[in-house]
Amino acid sequence: MHVLGRLAALIALAVGVVIGSVVGGTVGGIVGVLIAMMGFQGLTLGVDGWKYVSAALATTGGLALIAWRHGVNATDLGLGHATWLTGIIWSAGIIAGIGIVIGFAGRHPKTQPLFADERNDTSGVVAARRALLDIPFGTVLVEEFAFRGVMLALVTVLYGSVWAVVITSVLFGLWHVAPAMEMHDAHQATSGSPWPTVLSTVLFTGLAGAAWAVLRLFTGSLFPPAAFHWAANGTGVLVGWFVARTRNVTHAFDHDDEPSEDH
Repeated sequence: MHVLGRLAALIALAVGVVIGSVVGGTVGGIVGVLIAMMGFQGLTLGVDGWKYVSAALATTGGLALIAWRHGVNATDLGLGHATWLTGIIWSAGIIAGIGIVIGFAGRHPKTQPLFADERNDTSGVVAARRALLDIPFGTVLVEEFAFRGVMLALVTVLYGSVWAVVITSVLFGLWHVAPAMEMHDAHQATSGSPWPTVLSTVLFTGLAGAAWAVLRLFTGSLFPPAAFHWAANGTGVLVGWFVARTRNVTHAFDHDDEPSEDH
């Protein structure tokens, strides 16, 4: 992205935090969170590694300021000490279950094409960094804190928990429009118009957001939806790397087996 574009995104992030912290009323807090998250997305487009994680940590800090200014406490965010043990137990079970399912899908011939993403055709070190650094301390941290933490708490104050689940899930789905465009360009299973990919991604992530919001409210902890989010994305990256590596090795063997022509 052009330098001016990133500067504009950084300004939007800062403005969102200021609006969310200073403008009176719960609506001001919600609007501030949305603007800050839009700024974060623009700022980190095409960025990974420590720069991405640093931006996510800074944004999360800004969102925490908004929450504090509106009287949202740790329990409201799903981070209260009383729910830590329950949240950790749920998280462990979720990670194990999702890991098994995605691992099986990555090995099954009929579902392997779902992981045929050019972004996974990289080194094992890069794949591990994405799965263990970028996703948990970048993507999952800022998105879960924003949508299932601060925003869910603020919308609940206005409309109750049911509408909070609906509204935050719709916004979470729409949040993935830009990532869906990027995925369409990188995925081998997609071609032609990007809109089917965008619409299906928005629908799927919106439904996932609803499930994670319900899980957050049911357990009282932000840990389980964060664990689900990481398990789906993180293990997906690792399995995708394994699939890409397997296909490259198979292609190399097939190429070596081709008969040579004598001239």
